[in-house]
Amino acid sequence: MDPKWWAPFVAGAAGDMTATIFTHPMDVVKIHLQLTGELSKQSKSRPLSKILSSASRGGIYRGISASLLRQSVFATLRHGIYFHLNRTISSNDTTHNAISLKGFGLTLASAALAGVIGAVIANPADVVLIRMQSDPQWPAHAQRRYRHAFHGVYQVATQEGIGRLWRGCTPTVVRAVLVTASQVPSYHMAKSTLTSKGGLDSTSVSTHLLAASISAISASVATNPVDVVKTRIINMQKQGRGPHYSSNVDCIVRTIGTEGLSGLYKGLLATMSRLVPHTLILWVVQEQVLSAAASL
Repeated sequence: MDPKWWAPFVAGAAGDMTATIFTHPMDVVKIHLQLTGELSKQSKSRPLSKILSSASRGGIYRGISASLLRQSVFATLRHGIYFHLNRTISSNDTTHNAISLKGFGLTLASAALAGVIGAVIANPADVVLIRMQSDPQWPAHAQRRYRHAFHGVYQVATQEGIGRLWRGCTPTVVRAVLVTASQVPSYHMAKSTLTSKGGLDSTSVSTHLLAASISAISASVATNPVDVVKTRIINMQKQGRGPHYSSNVDCIVRTIGTEGLSGLYKGLLATMSRLVPHTLILWVVQEQVLSAAASL
C-alpha cells in the first residue's frame, strides 16, 4: 500500500528522535573524542578514562534538548523529502521499500538533496548542540552555559548575530549529504536485496535489523572525517581562545598536518557505537510507524 503523504515525515522524525534518546550519551563522548588533542601531535596519549570523565561532566545527556530539536527538523525533512523526491524523479520501482540498482544515481541524488535541505534548516540546532555538549572542556570563564536548546538559539542570535547560527553550515551540509546518501538508500537497497534474493520476510524485524546494520556501518565510515571538521569549526571561540580555523579547508589541512590522517577519524569507534544502535532503532521504529499509518 502506498503510504499517506505525511507518513514518511512522521515516521522519520519518530525513528530518529526515539533513537536519539537512547544513543545521546555516545554522541557526547564522540564530541569530546573529536576535540581531544586538537592540533596536537601528542593527542594519542590522553587516557580514555579522562575523556569519559570530561564527557560525563555536567551529565551524559548534556544537550539532549538541542539533539531532539535537531532531529525534529532534520530527520523529518530528510526522510520525508527523500521519499517523495525518489518517487517523483526515479524511473525505478517507486515504493518506499524497493530500490533497484538501475536508478541508483537518481536515488543518491534524492538522498543528497533531502540531506541538504534538512541540514541547512536544522543548522542552528546543530550549533547549539555541539556547544552544549563541548562546554565542559572549556575553562569556567569561557563556558556558554546554555540552559536548553531554545535558550542557546536565543543567546547566539542576540549576542553573536543570527548569521552565527549557520556557522559550520558547509561541513554540516556535507555530512548530511554523506549520512543521508549512505544511510537511507543503503537501508532500502539492502532490505530489497535481502527480501528479493535472500528470501527474507520484508515485514520481519530481523530483516530490518540486518539491513539497518549495513546502513549504519556505511554511514559511520562515510561521515566521520567531515564530522570531525564540523565539530571543530562550530566549537571554536574567538581568536586567541583555543584553536582557530580560517575555513573548513584550513581545518582539514592543519588537522592532517599535526595529527595525521587518523585525526579525521578521531571518535570513529564512538561514532559507530552511537550510529549503529541509532540506525537500528531508527529503522525499526520507522517501519512500525509506517505500518501503523498505512492502517489508518
